Amino acid sequence: MQKWEKALDKFLQQYVNQPWFEGAVLCGSYAAGNQNEFSDIDVNIIASNDIGWQEKSNCYVDGFLIEYTVNPIYKNQEYMKSGIENHALINQNMFAYGKILYDKNGVMKKLHQQSLRDLKKKIKPFSKYNNDFMKYRLWCRYDDMLSLKHDGYQIDLLYWDLVCLLIMAYCDFNCLPRMPLSKIQKMLLNKNYAKRYHADKLPGKKFTSLLMACFDAKPKDKISAIDKLYNFVIKSGGGFDIGQFRGKRKIEKR
Repeated sequence: MQKWEKALDKFLQQYVNQPWFEGAVLCGSYAAGNQNEFSDIDVNIIASNDIGWQEKSNCYVDGFLIEYTVNPIYKNQEYMKSGIENHALINQNMFAYGKILYDKNGVMKKLHQQSLRDLKKKIKPFSKYNNDFMKYRLWCRYDDMLSLKHDGYQIDLLYWDLVCLLIMAYCDFNCLPRMPLSKIQKMLLNKNYAKRYHADKLPGKKFTSLLMACFDAKPKDKISAIDKLYNFVIKSGGGFDIGQFRGKRKIEKR
């Protein structure tokens, strides 16, 4: 047993005999085998539905930083359902591919099986209303950035904000799971890294090339680089004309 495993086991001993304890799953970089000196140990503790509280905290154990959550079963199920609706399958990946450390009554196995089923399903597209508003958000960010550039100010803050939004929008428009920003470069450029996180549904080569050009662009080339990415993402979403934008939907009468 490695030192980090001993530290994690030592930490979990305060929970395993609690009457509400159902199980625990190791996730993140340590579960994937990609940890480095900056990694913390991510562990999700599952509790019975009657605890009446939840927790997200950090602590040091024998020099290792442990980031942990404690959630009742139903909260994990809610997060999984919400993840499907929002194209963010973080919890499904955790239960499907994380390392189950304890499973007191078979709850972890059920969450694991449900997660695998969810990950096999096709991601449903967002409504036209939601996609149109996303394109409107992109246009606003892009227009604000050009205005700032025109007035002679630094654009870096809006530039990177727009890059992040374009990544999310492209995934949404193309029914791909949203990717964590901290891992996107490694996932797109390193197939082995992506494989360790079971990230098999990734953007295509064209998007990857345009995105990397934004990462690598020199200050004088940033507008040109993000212009190409912006137009590519907008086109993938069906196009957008600000003069024709109509964000209208039905709401409940009061």
